[in-house]
Amino acid sequence: MSAHEENHYKAIYRDADYYSSGRDWNDYAPAYHYGHAARAEHRGQRFDDVEAELAADWESRKAESRLLWAEARGAVRDAWQHFDSAIPAGARHRRTD
Repeated sequence: MSAHEENHYKAIYRDADYYSSGRDWNDYAPAYHYGHAARAEHRGQRFDDVEAELAADWESRKAESRLLWAEARGAVRDAWQHFDSAIPAGARHRRTD
Protein backbone atom coordinates (compact mmCIF):
# COMPACT_ATOMS: atom_id res chain seq x y z
CA MET A 1 0.00 0.00 0.00
CA SER A 2 1.41 3.36 -1.00
CA ALA A 3 1.76 6.38 1.28
CA HIS A 4 -0.91 8.10 -0.83
CA GLU A 5 -3.35 5.24 -0.22
CA GLU A 6 -2.53 5.18 3.49
CA ASN A 7 -3.22 8.92 3.73
CA HIS A 8 -6.55 8.35 1.96
CA TYR A 9 -7.60 5.76 4.54
CA LYS A 10 -6.39 7.89 7.44
CA ALA A 11 -8.62 10.69 6.20
CA ILE A 12 -11.77 8.56 5.85
CA TYR A 13 -11.71 5.69 8.34
CA ARG A 14 -13.53 7.51 11.16
CA ASP A 15 -16.38 8.41 8.79
CA ALA A 16 -16.74 4.89 7.38
CA ASP A 17 -19.89 2.96 8.26
CA TYR A 18 -17.72 0.16 9.68
CA TYR A 19 -15.86 2.43 12.12
CA SER A 20 -16.09 1.30 15.76
CA SER A 21 -16.10 4.08 18.34
CA GLY A 22 -13.03 4.07 20.53
CA ARG A 23 -10.77 2.59 17.87
CA ASP A 24 -7.94 4.54 16.28
CA TRP A 25 -5.70 4.47 13.23
CA ASN A 26 -3.42 1.85 14.79
CA ASP A 27 -6.40 -0.49 14.88
CA TYR A 28 -7.49 0.14 11.29
CA ALA A 29 -4.14 0.42 9.49
CA PRO A 30 -3.47 -3.35 9.63
CA ALA A 31 -6.95 -4.03 8.21
CA TYR A 32 -6.33 -1.75 5.22
CA HIS A 33 -2.88 -3.24 4.67
CA TYR A 34 -4.36 -6.73 4.89
CA GLY A 35 -7.07 -5.86 2.37
CA HIS A 36 -4.48 -4.73 -0.18
CA ALA A 37 -2.24 -7.74 0.44
CA ALA A 38 -5.13 -10.21 0.39
CA ARG A 39 -6.41 -8.80 -2.89
CA ALA A 40 -3.00 -9.26 -4.48
CA GLU A 41 -2.85 -12.83 -3.11
CA HIS A 42 -6.33 -13.71 -4.41
CA ARG A 43 -6.34 -12.22 -7.90
CA GLY A 44 -9.32 -13.29 -9.95
CA GLN A 45 -11.39 -14.17 -6.89
CA ARG A 46 -14.29 -12.37 -5.26
CA PHE A 47 -14.09 -11.08 -1.70
CA ASP A 48 -17.22 -13.02 -0.75
CA ASP A 49 -15.66 -16.25 -2.05
CA VAL A 50 -12.55 -15.96 0.14
CA GLU A 51 -13.99 -14.13 3.14
CA ALA A 52 -13.99 -17.21 5.39
CA GLU A 53 -10.27 -17.68 4.68
CA LEU A 54 -9.57 -13.98 5.28
CA ALA A 55 -11.47 -14.10 8.57
CA ALA A 56 -9.53 -17.16 9.70
CA ASP A 57 -6.21 -15.49 8.84
CA TRP A 58 -7.06 -12.13 10.46
CA GLU A 59 -5.75 -13.12 13.91
CA SER A 60 -2.29 -13.85 12.51
CA ARG A 61 -2.27 -10.80 10.21
CA LYS A 62 -3.72 -8.09 12.45
CA ALA A 63 -0.46 -7.10 14.16
CA GLU A 64 -1.31 -4.78 17.11
CA SER A 65 -4.87 -4.09 15.95
CA ARG A 66 -7.56 -4.56 18.60
CA LEU A 67 -10.23 -5.20 15.95
CA LEU A 68 -12.09 -8.46 15.82
CA TRP A 69 -12.86 -9.73 12.32
CA ALA A 70 -16.42 -8.35 12.52
CA GLU A 71 -14.93 -4.86 13.05
CA ALA A 72 -12.07 -5.24 10.56
CA ARG A 73 -14.13 -6.79 7.76
CA GLY A 74 -15.39 -3.49 6.34
CA ALA A 75 -11.92 -1.94 6.20
CA VAL A 76 -10.43 -5.07 4.63
CA ARG A 77 -13.18 -5.11 2.02
CA ASP A 78 -12.82 -1.37 1.41
CA ALA A 79 -9.09 -1.80 0.73
CA TRP A 80 -9.80 -4.85 -1.46
CA GLN A 81 -12.17 -2.80 -3.60
CA HIS A 82 -9.85 0.22 -3.64
CA PHE A 83 -7.03 -2.03 -4.82
CA ASP A 84 -9.23 -3.17 -7.72
CA SER A 85 -10.05 0.40 -8.72
CA ALA A 86 -6.33 1.28 -8.80
CA ILE A 87 -5.50 -1.41 -11.37
CA PRO A 88 -6.01 -0.37 -15.00
CA ALA A 89 -8.91 -2.36 -16.48
CA GLY A 90 -6.70 -4.00 -19.11
CA ALA A 91 -4.30 -5.27 -16.47
CA ARG A 92 -6.92 -7.12 -14.42
CA HIS A 93 -7.13 -10.85 -14.72
CA ARG A 94 -10.88 -10.77 -14.17
CA ARG A 95 -13.23 -8.14 -12.75
CA THR A 96 -14.46 -9.00 -9.25
CA ASP A 97 -16.82 -7.38 -6.75
